[in-house]
Amino acid sequence: MSYKALVTLDLPEATKEQREIFYQVLKDEKWTKISNLDTAWKVTFKDGVTRIDAINTIKNDLEKAKLKSKLKRVDYAIQIDVNDVIIANL
Repeated sequence: MSYKALVTLDLPEATKEQREIFYQVLKDEKWTKISNLDTAWKVTFKDGVTRIDAINTIKNDLEKAKLKSKLKRVDYAIQIDVNDVIIANL
């Protein structure tokens, strides 16, 4: 069973350009932006990746995006599990 993560972000004081660069790095790392939710992303890992390795990969991807976009700060929350991330509208 593979891990799936829901990651929510806040990019305080980010310019439009910085946000675009940050988001492109995440897309390049195979993150999926959740439509209709401004700052939510889904990340899926291959079978065999441990929970701690998945968390470290997420943190490394965020650090890479922060550096490339030259942001001063990135706030985030991670929820990770083997069950799918549920995305829906009411």
